[in-house]
Order: sequence, then structure tokens, then C-alpha cells
Amino acid sequence: MSAAIKMDELLVTWLSSDNVYENVLGLIESYRSSSLNNNSSGNNNNNNAGHNPSKSGISSPPSSPPRRGGDVDDETSDASPRGVATIPPFYRPAGSLSNGGKTMPIRKNSFDTDQTWEGLFCNRDTAASSAESHTGSHENAAAGVPPMVPIKDQVNAVFQELGKPTKDGKSTYLTIDNFVKITKEICSFPTFFNRPLYKRILYLWNTHMIKSQNQKLLLWKEFQTDNMKIGVDLDDNDIEQDELLKHLDTVITKDIFKWYWIEEMEEYDTSERFFRLLKRPFENYVGKDDFLPYMKELLKDHPGLEFLSNHAEFQDKYAITVITRIFYCVNRCHSGRITARQIRRSDLLSAFHQVDEEEDINKVTRYFSYEHFYVLYCRFWELDHDRDYKITRDDLMKYGDQCLSHLIVERIFEAAPRPFGLPELEPEKLAKGNKKSPKDYLSYEDFIFFMLSEEDKANEVSVHYWFTCIDVDGDGKLNNMEMRSFYALQQHRMQQLGHEYIPFEDMLCQMIDMIKPKNEEFIVVEDFLQEECAAVSGALFDALFNLNKYLQFEQRDPFQERQKREDEFETDWDRFACMDYNRLAMEEEAREEDAMEIDWVTVDDDDEESEDFNLGLGGSSEAPF
Repeated sequence: MSAAIKMDELLVTWLSSDNVYENVLGLIESYRSSSLNNNSSGNNNNNNAGHNPSKSGISSPPSSPPRRGGDVDDETSDASPRGVATIPPFYRPAGSLSNGGKTMPIRKNSFDTDQTWEGLFCNRDTAASSAESHTGSHENAAAGVPPMVPIKDQVNAVFQELGKPTKDGKSTYLTIDNFVKITKEICSFPTFFNRPLYKRILYLWNTHMIKSQNQKLLLWKEFQTDNMKIGVDLDDNDIEQDELLKHLDTVITKDIFKWYWIEEMEEYDTSERFFRLLKRPFENYVGKDDFLPYMKELLKDHPGLEFLSNHAEFQDKYAITVITRIFYCVNRCHSGRITARQIRRSDLLSAFHQVDEEEDINKVTRYFSYEHFYVLYCRFWELDHDRDYKITRDDLMKYGDQCLSHLIVERIFEAAPRPFGLPELEPEKLAKGNKKSPKDYLSYEDFIFFMLSEEDKANEVSVHYWFTCIDVDGDGKLNNMEMRSFYALQQHRMQQLGHEYIPFEDMLCQMIDMIKPKNEEFIVVEDFLQEECAAVSGALFDALFNLNKYLQFEQRDPFQERQKREDEFETDWDRFACMDYNRLAMEEEAREEDAMEIDWVTVDDDDEESEDFNLGLGGSSEAPF
């Protein structure tokens, strides 16, 4: 029986992978198209005009799951093995998958205009209306609608305005600083994407004729360094080029950008373009390090982060924090690899645009807020007493005034999801025979996952995080025995602290009434994610392992709960981060005031007694920032 269950799990895991899913979709659509072709031929031979499809006999894939009420859908569903034609797509498929054996990219119709290089035509209107808008009609001008200009003409205008002639005079090029207009206005990427985009275009152009993968990989590593002098003025004689650059194109000409647009842009929608730019060219996923060039440019250019320019260590910590928060929200399977489908289903691109346009970094609460980073890092710093950037079980027990039970702390280290897998032990420690396991500590990235889940239990990621910890036997169900074992420790702690303890049956009955699971014998993840109980789903987790929050829940004030629902914060994490940042700021101000008082006292003592008053005051009272 267990072997059959394991096989079912492996089958579900295999079917849920992106490549398999998209291949299955392609096979389904190909089968449906061929079925319709056969039906169309048969109907034509029988002169049955009532069920005649299009002239080409090829129908476009449906934008939603097939309905069983339609004639064509019924025929397809009956002919399909196991009813696979009813599998719902996660997003709208593209046009016909039959294109000379080449699968077209799956994309949403996110553009109102054709994105090909040669012309711009309205997808929803006729060519006549497109031509009218292209010439800039008076109606559009009066309505404030800008005239539509072909991509080719937009690029030509930028090159005419900012371009410089090449040494042979046959073409013009843009330096990396002048290229930002194309990055922002034509490619629709954030401004701080300019340098990585410029380097990516040159890398793809210089390697598109190279067949050796090893040579491409070596050149990719060279392009990731800051030593390559690319995108600079060709007339600058002070620039020394190494031997490698003498054989490469180091600036973007109009022909190079045209090639890049045709190959990497016009066939894809905004989400797919964003994904293809983030990932390495020879991979099909976005890894942790792939975000680093963009974070480096953000830290260098954003006015809200200018004060960090002289603090390289905290620039790195801020970048790691933002990247980990991105993986927390986007990479929900916690594989450490973000796929194209995950990018499409996320708000990541809009968050990048928001931080590009917003000067106050703290207003961008999605991923980028410096105040949120400050709260996360200070909490980590408070627990990491030996400053080895590792949190042990004893360290984590002190979190939140020792609010967590030792059983949940043990489960966090053993079973909780980690953003980038288990950390690797240093080789020198392995050589010394260190018996510690990677599960014996949490890295800073692991701690971010823990804290985001602990302070906001109303989101889907945190529900999965804590469900995994409580589900000791891993069967995907929380039964009474598992919950009772966790709650027994809570009862013991309540008795020790003199609180009125609540029997397990009463607590469970209260939680069942709030969550309303489909089966009262056990609770599954889907029960927590019901829309009507999303706000209270975390109460059960608090009852099982967080004593302080559970007591607050039992003693909650209805008026304060109503105020909480009507405040400005979108999530519990935003609310907590704001309050904790204010607390940390007040503590920092108090430390500074104490330090100033000590300085004044010591100055007075120096005037009255001796000049060597401060021999023991060499330590700094500043916070880690």
C-alpha cells in the first residue's frame, strides 16, 4: 500500500513540473487540432456545412478549459484518452502549436499592438484603423492618445538623437549611458536594468555564431565581471582594451539591437521577456545569483539607498534579504529555481517597476523596503550571539521572548522549507571531523523564511511552512494525535506561568468552528486557504506552538481587531515590520542619548580630575548599521 502511495506522489511531482506540463499541453492541443482536421475533412466530403470549421481546418487553442456542453468539445472529450482535454491551462496558450515542428512560446496576449520589428498594427482593430493611428489622427491627439510608431522607427529616433558614428562611419552606436532610453521606453524594463541588459545583448550577439558550449560559458564568466570595458565611447583613447575585447563587439549598433529584438523580444510577452533576461542564457530557470547584477545597479542608483554607499557589508545583506524575500513569494515549491510560469503568476515585474519609480524605498513594501530589511537583520543579529551568521536551536528558542515551544523549534530545523536547500559545511570543518549536520543551524536566508512565516500566518506560503512542521508523519493531514502532542507542551507552559489553561478538546472545537474543514477528523492545507478563514487560519498554529500569540488571541479586544482590519497595512507582516522598526528606532535613539550623557559626564570628570578618563570606553555604542 505504501509503495502505491509513493508511486502516486512521484507521478504527481512529475506531472506538476513546468516542462512536463507544457509538453502535455502541446500534445493535447496537437491532438485536438488533428481531430478537428479529420472531422472537418469528413464533414466537407459529406457536404455538411453546419459543422464546418475554418478554411484552414486548424482551430486556435481555447483560452479556458473546454466546456462539455459544446458539440466540438464533446467530440474531443470523448475521443481524448482519460478526458485529458479538460485539463485547465494556467495561462492563455499562444496560437497554433504547429509551426514546422517548432513549438511557439506560450504567452498571454498582453500587448495591444504587434511587437514585430517592421511594423505596428492593432491586434483588435483593422489595418485601416492602425494606419490612422500611425499617422496620428486629430481624434487621438485631442484625446491625449500618443500616436503609435513602429518599433523600428522608435529605435531609429533614439539612434539619431543619441547615437555616435562607428570608426568606419557605416553605422551608429549607443554607449551604455545613452542606452537607458531604449531600456526604459522601448524594452519597458526598469531603469536600473540598463547595464545588465546592455551586457546581455552584447553577450548574445558575440556568441550566437559560437557552437562550443565551453567557449560560451567562458565568455559568460568574462561578461559578469566589472573589468570588461564595454559600452564606452569608441573615441576615448584612454580606454585600454584587453586582447579578448579586440575580437568582440563592445558597443550596441542599430543592427545588433535589431537582431536582439527579433530573437529575444518580438515573439514573447512582457513576462517571458523579463524571465529570459533574468535567467542565464544556457539555463531554463532563475537562480539566486541571477538577481545580483540588478540588485547591484539598484543599490548604486536608487536615491533611497544612497546612504548605504559606504557600507559594502550591509549592501550585500540588503541584496540577500531582497532576493530571499523574492524566492519566498515567487518560488513556492522552495526549489531555489524560479521558472517562467512562477514569474508569470507573480507580481515581481510590477514590484521592480514600482521601486524604479518610487524615490522612498520604504513605500515599496513588496521585497524592497529598507525598514523591513532592518527589522529582519536586527532580529537575526540579536539572536546570533557568537556572530557566526548561524542560528542554533538554543538561539531560536529566545525568539520573541521565548514564545516558541521546543518541539516546534526542533521541527523547524528538521522539516521546515529552506529557500536554497541545506547549507554546506566548510571544507576545513569537514577535515577536522566536525560531527555537526547542516540541519543543526539556520542560515540568514533560512531565518528570513522563518520570520516571514512566523509574523504573517495569513498567507499561503506561511500556511504551507507551518503545516509541514506540524505534519510529523508527512501524510498531508493534521490529525488529533499530532495536534495534541504539540498542544500538550502549551498546556504545561500555561500551568507553569499561572495562566488558566484551556483543555485540548475545547481549543480544537473552537478552531474547527473557525476553519470549518471539510472533514472534521483531520485538517488539510486547503482548509486553511479558504477565503473566509484566511484571517484566522494562523490562530490554530499559534495555539499549537506560540504561547504569547495564543494568549493574545484569547484575550483579544474586538475594537482593536476592527481597527486592525481598517488600517493602512495590506498584510500582517507589513504591520509587524512597521511596529518593530519603530521599536528598534526608539531603542537606538535611547542608546544615543545615553552615549551623549556619558560623554558629557566624562568631559566634566576630565576637567575636574584627570586627562586619562576614557581608557575603558573604547567600544562603540552604535547599532550594527
